[in-house]
Amino acid sequence: MTQDASTYASLLAAGNALVAQAQRLATQDFAQARALWQQAGKQFYLAHKADPEQAEGAFRLAQAWMAEAHALQKEDSPNAAVMWRNAAAQCELAFDLEPDNGRLAMTAASCHLFAGQHDAAKAWQQIGQHLLPKAAEGEDA
Repeated sequence: MTQDASTYASLLAAGNALVAQAQRLATQDFAQARALWQQAGKQFYLAHKADPEQAEGAFRLAQAWMAEAHALQKEDSPNAAVMWRNAAAQCELAFDLEPDNGRLAMTAASCHLFAGQHDAAKAWQQIGQHLLPKAAEGEDA
């Protein structure tokens, strides 16, 4: 494993561990869970920076931004839509790295929907629906 691959894997694992902690705390102490999600986002950002060709790192960063967008939405913050747009853009970047992944397209659609970008949400949903049946057919073979 190269230095970059090792760094990427370590950062991704650190982010995943922080997400797991945050999920355990979310119902008891949302503020602390949110802080952990933000820390996880930093780890995912660094992982994505360490190996920008890995779709999973790009997607995990999008998921961290989705968690932040959701937290802002719960607080009725006007910044929630901005974070949803950022998460959508990051999902699109992950999709560029793995263009047959319907899950990425559907996640981009959800982010666009929450951001109030209905045309973009519809387009990404159509892409996802086109790809997901293909994936299911491949599993049956």
